[in-house]
Order: sequence, then C-alpha cells, then structure tokens
Amino acid sequence: MKHTKTILAIATVFAILFSCSKNDDNTVNDVPSFVRFNFLTNSNNEPLEYPQISSAIIPSINYINTSINTLKVPVTLTSYTLENEVTVNYSVTSSSNEDLFTISPLNQVSFQNNQLTDTIYINFGKRWSSNESIVLNIESVSDSSINLGNLNSNETNTEFTINLEPITTTYTFLENRIEITGTPGEEIDFAVNFPNGYIPSEIENLDIFSFLDGFDYTLTTLNLGENKTSITYRLTLNEAINNDDVLYQTIITLNDTDNYNATGNKNLQIVKPIKTARDNSVNIAANFYNLSDSFYRTYLEHWSDFNEDGICVWQSTFAFTYPIVVDATNPNAVLYDDKGTTDTSDDIYHHAFQIGFDSPISSTTTNSFNLKRYFTNEGTDRVNSPGFNVTPAIEFFPENGTSTTNGSILIIPQFLTISGTNGNSYAFAISGEGTYQEIGDGIFELKFKLNLTNEEVFGGTITSEYRLYNTANYTVPEDLTTNNCVTEYTL
Repeated sequence: MKHTKTILAIATVFAILFSCSKNDDNTVNDVPSFVRFNFLTNSNNEPLEYPQISSAIIPSINYINTSINTLKVPVTLTSYTLENEVTVNYSVTSSSNEDLFTISPLNQVSFQNNQLTDTIYINFGKRWSSNESIVLNIESVSDSSINLGNLNSNETNTEFTINLEPITTTYTFLENRIEITGTPGEEIDFAVNFPNGYIPSEIENLDIFSFLDGFDYTLTTLNLGENKTSITYRLTLNEAINNDDVLYQTIITLNDTDNYNATGNKNLQIVKPIKTARDNSVNIAANFYNLSDSFYRTYLEHWSDFNEDGICVWQSTFAFTYPIVVDATNPNAVLYDDKGTTDTSDDIYHHAFQIGFDSPISSTTTNSFNLKRYFTNEGTDRVNSPGFNVTPAIEFFPENGTSTTNGSILIIPQFLTISGTNGNSYAFAISGEGTYQEIGDGIFELKFKLNLTNEEVFGGTITSEYRLYNTANYTVPEDLTTNNCVTEYTL
C-alpha cells in the first residue's frame, strides 16, 4: 500500500501540473515544484540512464552496486518553467575511509528552463574489499518556492543510498571470428568488453591473452583507460599471406585471472580463408534473408531423438537469418545500399556467399542449428551463451563458381560459447559440409552434417544431419535409414 499511495500522490501532482497554465512563481494552483533523486532501474535491476524514463517505475531510494562502472544518479526538478537558473546543494557521506571514488559535479547540481534533469557521476578508482555505502542527501535549493522531495510524506527521495557489495569483473570478446584479406600492413580492430567495468592500473600489465599464432602480426592497445567498459586492440599484419590454397588462422584466447574472469566469447579467430573463384553476381546468400522483415527466418529439419525413445525423427525448427556485413575490400563483397548518395564512405556491403543466424532482440539468442535442443539446462541469454547466435554460419560455393541453382556448402569452423543455467561455460568447436540445390521456384534445400566438438560434454565429437530451407513451403524430407541421431546433454 505504501508504494500505491506514492504513485497516486505523484500521479495527482503531475495531473495538476500538466492540466493548468504556467505561473511565474513555479507553482500551479498552489502546488509547488519539487526536486528529488530520480534513480530508476529496469526489470533486471540495471540502472536506466537519462533520458531513459518510465512513468510506471518508482524511483529507488537505494541501489546495490557490484560494478566499478561509473554510476549515474539523476536528480530531477519538476517544474513548468524557470525564469532563472536553479541550483540544488547535496551532501555526500561514505562509510569508507579509503579514496574509493570521485564524484562530479561535487555538492551541487543545476537546472535551467530547458534542462530539468542533472546527473551526479560517481567514478570508482579502486576495488573495495568489504561492504561499504555512499549516501547522497539533498540539502537545499536556491529557489525557496521549490519543495525538497516528492510532495508526500512516504518517500520523499531526498536521500539516496548506494550499497557497495562484492565486485564481479568479467570480460568477453564482442565477436568470435574476423576474416582478413592477407595484405601486409592490414589492420584489424577488435574489442574486449568489460560489462562491469575495469580498473586501468589492474589491466595495464595483465596478461589477459593466450595465443595460437598462424601468421606474423603485431598487437597494440588503442584506448586503455579512456573508458571503463571496453578496450580496443589493433592487430597489424606483418607479412603477406598470399597462398590462396591455404587456410591461415590465429586464435586469441581470454585468460581467467585473479580479478577478471572470461565469459561469453572467450576465443577470437583471425582467419584468412581459402580463396575460391566465385562470381559475386550470383549472390546466392541473398536468397536466405530479407532485411525488410526483422523476423525473417529460415526453416530447419534436424534428425534427432530428443525424447530418447530410441527412434530418430525429423524435428522442425527455425532460426532468424541475416546477411554478413563486410568491407568494400572483401573479395566477395556486393553492394547492398549506397544510401542514395555518391558518398561511398557509408555504403553497406554484404558477403555474396555467407549467411548467419542472430536474434532480432539484442539481449537474446536464436536457435542456430537447433543447438538449444542439444542441452537440458542451457542458458539462452546473449551475455552467457553468445554461441547460439552464429555469424557467419554457412558459406556457399556455387558449382563451377557460377551456378545460380546448386553447389556445396561449408559450415564455417569456429568456437561457440554456450553456458548452462548452473553457470558452467563451454567452448564448442563446430564444422561441417554439405550441398544445396534449388528444388522449386526460388525454394532452396540445404543438406548437410554438423560436427560439434567438446571433450568435457560429449567426450569428443558428435555429428548430426540437417535439412535447411529458405521458405516454409517445403515438404518434410524422407526419414533417414540411420539411427545415429542427437539426444540431449547436461551442461
């Protein structure tokens, strides 16, 4: 009932404020303006940053912080109009004797007629070893007609408490695979993401990488310390990789350290693939995506025994399918969108022979290769199981390099990170091959086998058979004669 009364009180104030005319003394029908902390969180208890707002969320009076990212605390003034700048003084008290944080602007925020929210930034410079707290209090306002806090006696939101609890710092690659052309001096930038932030002095001399090198390169750090959420690295190729018949590959792996644990994508492949002569105008990949439909999907039949009754059947599923965006210099690039201008710097190119599977929702994953059915306890969020999104996933090789109707396919070899709901995380190596054919007007069928390798979960490699279609208008394939099919595993 306490929160219900608070909502009603706030709603009443806003109804009065926005249904009446302006008044120079910042009151409307004797209802004064008010200033308060306006710290909001989403359903995952993640802070919303201004200008993200939601009238359905009650501002918090405290927050449990386990991150060393900069914490942003909005202060909001509810008013129709301001003739002059208004300043609000606030105090800061901390249970810590250490110099854990800096705060800005210190002790005062300000408001103008076109800016009724100001933000207090709390920057953490070191780790805390025990539970600490930071308390902010609104003390005074330069305009005496403005009320301190909400216009109710339940939760005025003039005090905000930040409880500092044990820190969890992790890092992950934002992608798991990058292709290069093999030109000397070629530069590839990639990022390591720190969801809960990092302390520059801890990272500066830390060996966060292990390497399995397949060519000569130099690795440099571009922006250590400029922010605390990601670090960008640059790989510069020191040699010419010009044998088109050989696959070149370097694998960079994130190490687990005392303060930082690798999660999500732990392996990054830098690959110069075998070069195959293909006519880009065939653009076979374009038959498998439709960017005008964010929920476009391809359809899969998977030979499986997930109910474990000893009988293999085709199981139907789907995955959201997308093109692979590449640079104009990629030998398989086709122009998708020139933005209607002669400026080529913003042109978008797609790979003529690769497709990938991804989710249209940024925090979730799709069911690439029906992988979600391989496991009984899989976590499906993008942070912990990015491997359910496979981009790129499949590459096409038209017959004679020019056929528009048939050829062979490659399941692009890579490492997929998938975690269980119990917190266990694994890297699965995938590979495979097959064929494709146009079986009807614009209807393509892919026949292929997928190899999935992990010693701990599978004891080695398991192989499964698939059919994939670019439309739902297909006939379920005939049963296979083999009982070699997939059952579920526990992560």
